[in-house]
Amino acid sequence: MSLPKDKPVTVVPGRMRKNLTGVIVEVDELVLGVLGFAREDMLGRRSTEFLHPEDHEQAFSSWVRLLAQPHVPCTTQVRHRNAAGRWLWLEVTNVADRADPESVLTELTLIDRPVDDRTSVSSHLLRHLAEALPFGIAQIDSDRRIVFRNGKLKEVTGHEGGESLSDLLADLLPADLPALEGAVSSVLAGDDTEIEVSLTHPGRGVRRCNMILSALTGRSGYGTTGALLCVSDITEDVRERAEIARRAAHDSLTGCLNRAGIHEVLQEAVGAGVPGGAGVAVIFVDLDRFKEINDTYGHSAGDRLLAAVADRLRRNSRAAAVGRLGGDEFLIVASGVSSPQQAEQLGRRLGRAVRRPMNLGSGPVRPGASVGVAWSDDPAADSTALIARADAAMYENKRRRRAQVRAGHTSADRPHR
Repeated sequence: MSLPKDKPVTVVPGRMRKNLTGVIVEVDELVLGVLGFAREDMLGRRSTEFLHPEDHEQAFSSWVRLLAQPHVPCTTQVRHRNAAGRWLWLEVTNVADRADPESVLTELTLIDRPVDDRTSVSSHLLRHLAEALPFGIAQIDSDRRIVFRNGKLKEVTGHEGGESLSDLLADLLPADLPALEGAVSSVLAGDDTEIEVSLTHPGRGVRRCNMILSALTGRSGYGTTGALLCVSDITEDVRERAEIARRAAHDSLTGCLNRAGIHEVLQEAVGAGVPGGAGVAVIFVDLDRFKEINDTYGHSAGDRLLAAVADRLRRNSRAAAVGRLGGDEFLIVASGVSSPQQAEQLGRRLGRAVRRPMNLGSGPVRPGASVGVAWSDDPAADSTALIARADAAMYENKRRRRAQVRAGHTSADRPHR
């Protein structure tokens, strides 16, 4: 037997009673049987809590008409959630109880919407559009239950998810949970927001995702009915941004920080300060006779020398940051250095490491190096002034070493502050 196209088909009627604010105070067994709820699950809750977010505005408008004309039955068709989390179409008729002016009688009829219903066609088209989008979409109601999700969402998160947002994002990294909680609370209060979070994809490992959260509200302004979440996998974009940032801050030949990068590290180190009186050591290293080596063995040998020196500085400076200022000049920034004496010890160790013989492909070469050290435990110290002090100490050391060589003495290792 085919369904008539001009009206819905009645399946099961039922009744409930609500107060004037829409809170359910009575519900009959027929309604409970159809929806699958226990009585205590429905009593004391607003009826809109069970309605589809897209139908909240329609239900609100119907309720306003009822309050304006209490004894004129007001009928509307809405989607009602059952205990399994599925949506059932109901025809809802509200009318004031003549025996109790503070109550509203509601009759519920389970219906089957006609296939040519305009709302169904619109919903069908929107679902097709959602499936065609290149990012995951989830719609949640005000209780954070998932109303709709597209197929792309599973591809992005790696999970089907349950009935709630917390089920869907169960594999979010713990560090990002507070940010997500704050964003969801914000959007359900009516404020759109955007965040980045990381989750563990079962097949692709840890992924970085961008989430745009948009509040859903009725045109009548009746509060926030839920939210729309657009989820995109931006892992590769984040890696590309990090690589661009790394290249912008590093010297391509030696892998050291470049001038701008090491200056930024120094400013952060000085400003951060270290408890217990420890300070920051700034060590300036300038290669001696680099032009001579470059002219004798060629520019490729000079490049290999710079790369080898950078590697020695990194390996012998522990957790310090190593930067190349340009040419044959290097700057090392070490935090947590307890005293000027300890800074000088680090400078001597780096000088000895640089001066060890190395083979550039044309026989052994013993590079020379002049070292200058500056130290400060003042968080208000000027980082540029610290570099200038280390630079001046380096030139004083270079002058002293040349004088010793001219006098026929063995060159000293001791850097000056």
